[in-house]
Amino acid sequence: MRKVILFILMVVTNTIAAYSQNNHNIVQVIEGEVRAGFTTPLGDYHTGKSQISMSLGLEGRYNIKGTPWDCGLMFDLSTARRGYEHLYNDGYDRWQNNRTLALALTGDYNLRQGTKINPFIGTAIGVAFNDVVGDKYFPSKGTSMFFSPRIGVEILYHFRISAQCNLCRKGYNNLSVSLSLIIGGRPKK
Repeated sequence: MRKVILFILMVVTNTIAAYSQNNHNIVQVIEGEVRAGFTTPLGDYHTGKSQISMSLGLEGRYNIKGTPWDCGLMFDLSTARRGYEHLYNDGYDRWQNNRTLALALTGDYNLRQGTKINPFIGTAIGVAFNDVVGDKYFPSKGTSMFFSPRIGVEILYHFRISAQCNLCRKGYNNLSVSLSLIIGGRPKK
């Protein structure tokens, strides 16, 4: 497994190096994003069965002039939903939603910035506010560090499809796949 992960990291690093040799299109400096998507929990938590849930997010970014980099601020609401019907066997839909509200600084590297198809990789780091909503079989609440590597593609300057791994605290970690609407960030005319 380590060899596979190292191979993937090497491919990503070499891809970034190859694309970094290109001239970069000048794009609008400020862009905003509104996103919605689906999440699934990562890892095990009190024998709960993973279930699909929702995520919402807002992000503002600053495109650094003459470079493929951008940085910004992200608000992200995601959940790690797990079912616990198997603990009770009474026919009721029993589940717990571990909710994370994250406030984070972001940084992305745009592989083809200013083009109609723009793949990107990035990360977010910040603070996560964790709590339980819905049925509370294993109540917990608190604040934790938030780290979120992400990858995706921006399409036609206004849409983004991305996947991000939200890591903050056992039971709250999740994988999010989302569709975003982008305002700004197009190539300058």
